[in-house]
Amino acid sequence: MDFVEPMIKVLLYYIFTNVPQPLEAVKEHTYICSELGLRGRILINKIGMNGTVAGEEGAILEYRRHMDAHPLWQGIDFKESVATFMPFPKMKIKYRKEIIATGMPDSCDLNNCANHVDRDTFHQWLTEGRDIVLFDLRNDYEYAVGRFKNAIRPPMKYFRDTVDCIEYYTQWKNKTVVMYCTGGIRCEPGSSLFRAAGFEQKNTYQLLGGIVKYAEKYGNEGFFEGACYVFDDRLVVPVNTSNTRVIVGRCSHCNEPTEQFQNCANKYCNLHFLGCDDCVKEYKNTCSLPCQKIIQDNQKSIRPHLRCALYNK
Repeated sequence: MDFVEPMIKVLLYYIFTNVPQPLEAVKEHTYICSELGLRGRILINKIGMNGTVAGEEGAILEYRRHMDAHPLWQGIDFKESVATFMPFPKMKIKYRKEIIATGMPDSCDLNNCANHVDRDTFHQWLTEGRDIVLFDLRNDYEYAVGRFKNAIRPPMKYFRDTVDCIEYYTQWKNKTVVMYCTGGIRCEPGSSLFRAAGFEQKNTYQLLGGIVKYAEKYGNEGFFEGACYVFDDRLVVPVNTSNTRVIVGRCSHCNEPTEQFQNCANKYCNLHFLGCDDCVKEYKNTCSLPCQKIIQDNQKSIRPHLRCALYNK
């Protein structure tokens, strides 16, 4: 009998709710995830939880049952995907001051966020060609490998820098704006920054469930181009799985299409960049000629796990 690899399912989720004893919630969650053999990353604090977990199909089903029955976690909108391998090395469950890094937590008023627009209405707006402006509230490298058609390129490197770039976005203050991110959580505090900057409630929206929820229904026929970046060992997952799929990511060296991410071999740089197979080999896993020269002149500057592979030493 052939051995069949168990299906690995991945859940992405968040919830904003009052958590009276967050440290106890961390302990409780650590226990249940250990019992089910789950791996992933979960952050908990007094205002909620932000998590992504992976495990065998039966374990994920049992986890969802546990969450749906728990008085604190009922009503979570889980986004589910499939992985061909376990995408996390271990389980990390921690208490954090912020469950999503905003750069300025005291400026985020979760009672003054943008309106939610569901994926069906959003898709209809795009199909009709409605005059809307799309703000991508992710990191720049996430945008580089995939985004909604005509979305504004983020002027910041990281989402946490959004607070410093609000003035740039005010040129669209009088437009109908829809913000999006991977699963929706960054748009909650992020959109509150735009509301505080004078974006009107009636014209300011956030995509409910983010790219992942949209892709569940409209992946092959929708308006998302490229792949969706994820924060696990998969790095990118396809949104459109049909033969009409396009690759929008470009190699940092030769500008050829690619969806492969690398971390620069120069440990003092460590830039997360897109690189095709040929250029990764030619530039020895570095993001630029200066970084390549640095590791050639001083092999101690190479990230340790790459040192042997690059120079056989």
